[in-house]
Amino acid sequence: MNKPSRRKNNEIGKWVLYVNLTAVLCAVVLFMFLNLIENRVLGDRYFAKEYVEKNTEKEVALFQEYIDDNDIESDDFKAIDEWVFSKRNVLLILYEGNEVIYDSSMGLDRSIKSGRSQTGFSPPLYHPRYTLRFADKSLEADFMSFFDMRARFKYAVFQFAVCFVLILTIILINVFKMTNYYKVLEEDARKIEEGDLDHKITVKGKGRLSALAGAMERMRVSILERHEKENELIESSHKLVMSMSHDLRTPLTVLIGYLEILSGKKYKSDEARDIYIDKSKEKAYRIKQLSDKLFEYFLAFSTEEDVLHTEVYDKSVFSELVEDYVFTLNEKEYDIRYSTDEGKNYYIALDIQLMRRVMDNIFSNITKYADKSKPVSINVFNDGKQLVFSFGNYSKEDMEEAESTNIGLTVCEKIITRHKGTLDIIKEKDTFKVVVRLPISRTEKGLQ
Repeated sequence: MNKPSRRKNNEIGKWVLYVNLTAVLCAVVLFMFLNLIENRVLGDRYFAKEYVEKNTEKEVALFQEYIDDNDIESDDFKAIDEWVFSKRNVLLILYEGNEVIYDSSMGLDRSIKSGRSQTGFSPPLYHPRYTLRFADKSLEADFMSFFDMRARFKYAVFQFAVCFVLILTIILINVFKMTNYYKVLEEDARKIEEGDLDHKITVKGKGRLSALAGAMERMRVSILERHEKENELIESSHKLVMSMSHDLRTPLTVLIGYLEILSGKKYKSDEARDIYIDKSKEKAYRIKQLSDKLFEYFLAFSTEEDVLHTEVYDKSVFSELVEDYVFTLNEKEYDIRYSTDEGKNYYIALDIQLMRRVMDNIFSNITKYADKSKPVSINVFNDGKQLVFSFGNYSKEDMEEAESTNIGLTVCEKIITRHKGTLDIIKEKDTFKVVVRLPISRTEKGLQ
């Protein structure tokens, strides 16, 4: 019971993963593109000689102003640190002769030994050395301001913000598409629920939701076709009932007339009485035939199933059912080739009244369409799993094409199906065969 739900969750998980990977991939491509712009635009700007020298001179002037305002001496490293580290993007190296006495690249480590001529950082070759005037003496200085770091930080924030917005936009667009599609399908389903079967289900894309929409559309078409068939059936049923009522009314009126003559003894002779009796029987049989057809029609197309009244019979039941009809056909001079199962006994569950109706229809077809000059085969046997009985005959050569709705055979097939069996009709150029198969059990106990 949980498999469809798990499958649906897997499909949604795959879709979410696909959307996220697509968004991340697009963001990576955009990040690389923006990074290329950064290297080509920001790098060229902030590493240009003129720009560096111009802005470094501004920083040196500000530092000199700080020294003058606070009377800072050359060994007041704490005061120097305060200014340098407040700037965050400034590197300062102080020289006394060839010796380094202060290097901000070393952080707060003041273990620099006198006479050191190397530093932790090498300024560009074109970078000039500046002179700073402290309260006690003047010192040479390498002064570097990393103006690009601040811009790069801001640009990095911009890059990540743009990439995040791109990822969020792609995800939201896909979520919006899916939710919008859900709304469209919900509206489609609402219209169909209201009875508008001509409204088509919107099918687009190739995802799981599109497959569901396709199934809904096929269901809509199927329901529409069924409704059309039902309407055609209702119309044909109405026409049939009207036609049947007319066909029944005529012989019934005549029959009533004959019966009134007979009951009132209005006939002139015994011979006339016999004629009226024969005609009354003829009309009565005609009424029975029409009423049987009407019953068969409603049985064939009924949507309600009556409960089967089955009982368990042994194999002799079919001999009893078939032999009455065989006797009638023999009386009508048909060449009957009848064989029955002489093997082990078996049992079968039947609604005997419905099975008689099957036999009525099958043997009625034989009397209507079979060629009397050629044999009619009737076989009943047990193939080990099923009871099989078949009826085969040659069709009349000079028979005019009869109008038939095949309602009788439709009724037979419905009855056999309700018995969990099958009915096959085999038509060839000059032969017609009906094969019925019903499930059997070797013991009566197995069927009860």
